[in-house]
Amino acid sequence: MAPVKQNQKQKWVGPTILGAIDGPPCPQVSEAELLAAPRGLRRSDYGEVSFERSKGEIECATIYVDGGRGDENYPVCQFDRPSDLRIRTAKGEWRFRPGPGVPATVSTRGGVARCVMATAEKPA
Repeated sequence: MAPVKQNQKQKWVGPTILGAIDGPPCPQVSEAELLAAPRGLRRSDYGEVSFERSKGEIECATIYVDGGRGDENYPVCQFDRPSDLRIRTAKGEWRFRPGPGVPATVSTRGGVARCVMATAEKPA
């Protein structure tokens, strides 16, 4: 699959594509930088993972490895314009700043958060 450029969307083909979204990595920020932002964070829990964002909406899906044939699964969430993100799993905490109005997708395979500045577009 070709990499997706910032603000570009891939065609939505269900939860499977969420695990394969690629794009530029979201910049990471310190806790101090995150707390200095003018807005507080809104929290959404999905499975064992906490997803916090300063703006926008969130949509999550469970991804099963090996094309849906594996037993291992992990959450992937898309954000339409999060600005700032904090992700907490059993393995740690990650803070990202995609920026105002920039969509992002966060996957948490193996309990490690990975954020890219790209999303998949759902059909209308």
